[in-house]
Amino acid sequence: MDKKKTIAELECVTDVMNKFDIGSDPDWLAIILFVRNLLSHLSVYSDEKKLEIQQEVFNELSQKDFSEKRFEKVIAMLDMFIMQTIGAMELEEALAEEKRSAVQLLNEMNAVFASMQGNSERQGRRLDDFKTETVDVIESGKDRSVIVSRVRDLFQNLITEFREESRELHDRARVLEHTANFDPLLSTLHNRRSLDGYLKEVVAAQGEESLPLSLIMIDVDRFKRVNDTHGHQTGDDLLKVLARIVTSHAIQHQAFSARYGGEELLVVMNRVPRSIAGLCAEAIRADVEKYDFRARTEGKLSDEPIRFTISAGVAQWSPGWDVARLVDAADAALYAAKNTGRNKVVIHQPNHE
Repeated sequence: MDKKKTIAELECVTDVMNKFDIGSDPDWLAIILFVRNLLSHLSVYSDEKKLEIQQEVFNELSQKDFSEKRFEKVIAMLDMFIMQTIGAMELEEALAEEKRSAVQLLNEMNAVFASMQGNSERQGRRLDDFKTETVDVIESGKDRSVIVSRVRDLFQNLITEFREESRELHDRARVLEHTANFDPLLSTLHNRRSLDGYLKEVVAAQGEESLPLSLIMIDVDRFKRVNDTHGHQTGDDLLKVLARIVTSHAIQHQAFSARYGGEELLVVMNRVPRSIAGLCAEAIRADVEKYDFRARTEGKLSDEPIRFTISAGVAQWSPGWDVARLVDAADAALYAAKNTGRNKVVIHQPNHE
């Protein structure tokens, strides 16, 4: 970066801090640098969204309240903006208009099938052209080394073209797979159909000397109260936060996370004993309890956080169990957690049945 430009940028940031009487607090300096310098380079946001984020932050700065509470609110606001990428916002609108349905999945499938058919036809024609071109080169009577070189070039071009078409088809197939397998609202979690298929597969693979298979069932405590008090939009935002926390822990354990129904989530931990699954569930519970969640009304976050907690039940597959029995065991442990104070993890013990 040009030295004069760097000095000018620093002077500008200093002016902003002086304007709002921030002083030299490094935390607030980091926020200013983010919204003023880094934000403009994030391609995930439109220019309008970038301006909105900057305006929201500067509105908070104009309050000239640089307490820890105000700082936490601004961080929570930025966290919410970061969560809401353009794709997530478009998904919310689609859900609101009831456009995220089987029709969309069908359209995506048709697009993939049409692409496959088009690729097949193009590749057939291209192979015919390649055959004609190579025959022409061979019959040209040129030196053998020239013929081999020319045919090799033609063949390499053909491979490159087919590879590009295959890559495009693969990308389309991945989009289709995500639509079919993941929850439309909690897009980081698998949907119920995908969950049922996976559970059936891993339980069927269990043998007499099988490795452990554990299941965590998670439920938001008093979720109906959140919806009734703050509205369904806040309830949806809360579930998105929970989905993000659960997914991050599931990834660490190479586990399968899914939405079971409503506010209930499941984490399937193959080759993991219930003791480790219990530690994972406890880590999720702790992260949820300390999360600084804020209700969002017309794009603005509330001043006061909404504290929410979860309860979780953990069960491990036992010989002879089917999918329903494993789920019931986790559900029974979850029920025990709810009935003994909530905001806790209970591990199912088969010998206590």
